[in-house]
Amino acid sequence: MAPSMSTAVVRVGLLLALASAQLPGGQSMEELACVVGPRTETWASAKQRFRAIFMIQPAWLPVPKEALTATMQSAVADLNGHSALAPHLADECGLGKLSIQLLSMSAIEDPAALLQLFSSVEQLSAPVLTLLLDVPWVALAQAGWPIFGLLSQINVRKAQLQGALNDDVTDGMQEASAQQFQAELAAALNSQDGIDGMALQRAAAVYMGSPAKGSALALLTAMATQAAVAPDAQERVQLLEVLQQGFKQSIGSGAELDVALATKWPLWGLIHMALEMLAP
Repeated sequence: MAPSMSTAVVRVGLLLALASAQLPGGQSMEELACVVGPRTETWASAKQRFRAIFMIQPAWLPVPKEALTATMQSAVADLNGHSALAPHLADECGLGKLSIQLLSMSAIEDPAALLQLFSSVEQLSAPVLTLLLDVPWVALAQAGWPIFGLLSQINVRKAQLQGALNDDVTDGMQEASAQQFQAELAAALNSQDGIDGMALQRAAAVYMGSPAKGSALALLTAMATQAAVAPDAQERVQLLEVLQQGFKQSIGSGAELDVALATKWPLWGLIHMALEMLAP
């Protein structure tokens, strides 16, 4: 069956956005998606395993540690079985290997190790910051690896530790407008009838129109909410571009990334939701 006109227009729009995207390090879109090299089918299988984690429940809710561990072990076993992680293939599928690292961190036995993860491990923070700040998010969506979903799981694992999350001032939750937004956001995301997109859109618009926005994390969450429930792909791409610019202004180091990953806002899960709607 031929694609509908709206589907074709969306596809063309995404292709144009990708064509103009400048990927760091001279990477091609195919390399980012791990669809070139001798082990492409094995990496594609691992990618599907990783994405399946978030098909049962939203990324802003905690996935059982046992499920995360099982996914990681099965994926690594399959990759090792096909020699995809062999030293002579060290340059193949960097995004897939980074996803394995993030998954292993989200499934770590003691979540206290996550508190200053990115400020203390530069080998991990450097590639993650590159993805967040330098790789166009439409390209990240098309690559298909659930980076934001995995970061969201690190965020929710931190919540298991008393006092590990940001205080209300850091998250901007001391303001009445933010408290109202938080309440409406939680109600819309956890509605018995499923996610209430109209309520999310309305709540984000009201908050962004309020005069007091003392926290970048609160504002970024409102922007992520709008992107997640945008009515069409073109608007979603535009909103994500603005949101990424907001990230560039707010997060520039491993320490600042640790703070952002300690937020009580469902920021990371909402971005995952928005990108999944642009995924192939």
